[in-house]
Amino acid sequence: MPNRIFRPIILSSLALAVLLSCVVTLPSSRAQQPTSKPEAQPKLLRVSSHVILISISGLRSDFSADTEASRLRVPTIQSLRAKGSFAIGAESVFPSQTNPAHATIATGTLPADHGIYSDYPFDERSATQAEKQYASAKEIKTDAIWELAGRAKLITAAVGFPMTADATINFNLPDNFEEPDAKLGDNPPGLRDEILSAMKPESVAKSVGRKDKVFIQPQDSFSAAAAVYLIEKHRPNLLLIKFSSFDLAQRRHGLLSEESVKSLEQIDELIKKIVDATTITRTADETTYIIVSDYGAAKIERKFSPNVALAKKGWLSTDAQGRIVSWRAVAQTFGGSAAIFVRNPQDENFVREVEELFHQQYEKPDSPIWRVISRRDAARLGADPRAALYLDAAPSYAMSSRTTGSTISKAAERATHGYSPSRSEMRATLIISGKGIKPGVKIEYARLIDIAPTIARLFGLEMKTARGRVIAEVIDKK
Repeated sequence: MPNRIFRPIILSSLALAVLLSCVVTLPSSRAQQPTSKPEAQPKLLRVSSHVILISISGLRSDFSADTEASRLRVPTIQSLRAKGSFAIGAESVFPSQTNPAHATIATGTLPADHGIYSDYPFDERSATQAEKQYASAKEIKTDAIWELAGRAKLITAAVGFPMTADATINFNLPDNFEEPDAKLGDNPPGLRDEILSAMKPESVAKSVGRKDKVFIQPQDSFSAAAAVYLIEKHRPNLLLIKFSSFDLAQRRHGLLSEESVKSLEQIDELIKKIVDATTITRTADETTYIIVSDYGAAKIERKFSPNVALAKKGWLSTDAQGRIVSWRAVAQTFGGSAAIFVRNPQDENFVREVEELFHQQYEKPDSPIWRVISRRDAARLGADPRAALYLDAAPSYAMSSRTTGSTISKAAERATHGYSPSRSEMRATLIISGKGIKPGVKIEYARLIDIAPTIARLFGLEMKTARGRVIAEVIDKK
């Protein structure tokens, strides 16, 4: 009997000892786990040391693709295209305007993400559009390429590039050359005066052209000279620059008018000076050049005033000067399109009434409306989510912000932008050439949201906040 009792006790003791030994060894094995490093993610290979992005506002992809048909003599742009890769057409944003497009170029995200919905802020509560455009980088809600580059200790520079006021850029001259009373925001302070003092006075003293026919604006001449100065003195890794003369000439004088053609040819000469500066500084072999536009342009003859249509329905009233004093629905116009806001977005019945009003206008013969875009469809385009709906103007039409008079009027301008990015006239130019770029690759589909992540990849970085893709098919990883 004692033996029977003693044996189970011995077995239990042995089992307990084994169990305790396992428990005792557990902490030491766990303590060793953090010391074994997880497999490191392979670092992206840096393809290029310098990236120069040049934005030519308003340059349609078909104009740059077939320069002979467009009667354009732009040897520098043609050379970069021939030696590099190019997109059949790059998709812009909605609405296709300067500030939202450049914010998208810089962030790789859509307006609904970065928060720059149009050129001018709009307060839907008071139905008023701000007098000053978006300008500050602090208004951008997502990461910008210059911030990513800065964190990687790369030298950044920008000249006349939209949405760069207050930006964390090493050498920055924001887009306010023609606003002498504005806070310049030069970084470092006095940079503009430093560059001006190093330049010949005639390079920015006047516009280039003949009397009433201006081909190039002082801002563009200055921007090119400033870019050359920065390349030669500071050799930035990332340089952003924008030229606006071509877009202005198109709007004033028409598509492929003498003025717009001469303007683009002058811009081509300015680009040559920038390319030559990389040769002088011996950085050409390490430089990638990106030529891009923010949108295309379309011919216009007439304008449609959605606010007049709303006023006739009694949904908007104005004072003697045409200023809005009360409203249930109101339009903010963007050239080729308009956003319709309603005071009470939760009133779905009224939203349907407003939508029906413009659908009736759309169904008329020779309608000024090409498409009524619902809030859901606008959301897919990444447009301002506050708008109840959007209107896309018909061919030869633009949208007017007028609140009184006829709904249809004659257009003072010859061309405009702002339409839906799906329209062929709004397709933007995209050329990528130089260091790390394969020659002769035709990019079948590209968007402005693809540019920032592609620049990041050229630097061996990853832009995790971007919606766009890396245009990997053009990158030579050898």
